[in-house]
Amino acid sequence: MKIKKWIVWIVSLYSISSLSAIEFPKDHSFHENFGLEWCYFVGNLSGEKGQELGYELSFFRARLSGKEEIFPVHFAISDISNQKHYTAQTIERKIGGLAAYNDLLIRSGDYKIEILGESEFKITARPRGEQISLELRLTANKKEILLHGDKGYSIKSNLDKNIYSYYYSIPRLQTKGFLKIGERKLEVTAGTSWMDHEWSFPVKENEKNSDAKKSLASEDNSWDWICLNLDDGSDLMVFNFRKSKSDSPETFGTLRSPKGEIIHFQSSKEIKLQPQNSIWKSLETNKRYPMKWKISSSDLILDIETRFPEQEFVGTITTGNSYWEGAVKATGFLKGKPVKAKGYLELKGY
Repeated sequence: MKIKKWIVWIVSLYSISSLSAIEFPKDHSFHENFGLEWCYFVGNLSGEKGQELGYELSFFRARLSGKEEIFPVHFAISDISNQKHYTAQTIERKIGGLAAYNDLLIRSGDYKIEILGESEFKITARPRGEQISLELRLTANKKEILLHGDKGYSIKSNLDKNIYSYYYSIPRLQTKGFLKIGERKLEVTAGTSWMDHEWSFPVKENEKNSDAKKSLASEDNSWDWICLNLDDGSDLMVFNFRKSKSDSPETFGTLRSPKGEIIHFQSSKEIKLQPQNSIWKSLETNKRYPMKWKISSSDLILDIETRFPEQEFVGTITTGNSYWEGAVKATGFLKGKPVKAKGYLELKGY
C-alpha cells in the first residue's frame, strides 16, 4: 500500500471496472484509464564491506482532471549501520517530456523504471542536487509474482466493497548494483527487493474528475502496511485499513509458503497486525509512530521492530503529506517452527 495525502483508496464515485486478467510484463507499467496508481520498490541490502542498507523508490501517477496527470516520486536510503536516513523527491508532468510511460518504461524527472521482462527491472534514481542516488538490477523467477485478493482484485474494506485496487507484488527480487550517499559508492553484494504495484479508481471516458480530485485530498483514511521475507522462504504482506479516523482497522494479508501454497487473509478474525507500547515522536512533524508491532494468526506469531526510528518521509513539497516507511526485522514462529524475517513497514495517517 502506498501513501500520501492525496493518494487514497476511496473510489465509491464509480462502479467497479473489471480487468479480465493481469498480464505481465504489460501490467508492470502505468494504466492510463485509472485515476490513481503507484509502483514501488523497497529492499534490505548488504554492501561489499558488510554495510546494512535499506531503500525505498516509489513512483506515483494521479489523474487530476480530464487527461491531466502528475507523477510524484519518493526516494529514500536508510543507512542502517549508521542509523541515518536520506530522502529526495520530485513531482513532474508530461509537459516538456519531463515524465513518460509506455510498456517498457516509467520515468519522472531523474527517476526511471526500465521493464526488462516479466520479473526483471532496472531502476535508476539520480536526482540532481541531492546527496543520494542508486542504480539497481532486479531479477526473479516468474513464479515470484504474487497476486493479492481474488487473482489480483484486492478489496480494502469489507464495509465498502468499492474500496479496492488491482494489486500484486514480487517479493524476492534478487538485487545487484550500487547506492551512493554523498561521495560513498556502496556496491550491493547481496539482498532482496520487494515490488508492490497497485492501481485503482477507474475513470469514465470524458469524466472531468472534479469529485475525484476532492477524494484524493482526503485525510480521513489511513493504513499500516508491512512486507516480510521470512528466512524459511515464506513471504508475507499484511495491512490494516481505516476508512476514517473513527473506524476500527480492517486487516487483510497474503502468506505464501516456500512450496507456493497461498493463504489470503480476509479479515482481522483471520490475522492481526497490532502496535505495541513503543512510540517514536518525529521532531520534524510531531507525529507519533508505533515502532514495535505484532502479527498473529492461527499458525503465525511475529514480533516486529524497526531497525532505527528516524525513517520518516516528509513529502510536503510533492504530495503534501508525511509518513513513516523504513526497514524492520522480525522474529517468531510459523507452524511452531522458529523464523526470522526482514522487511519494510509503512505507517500512513498518524
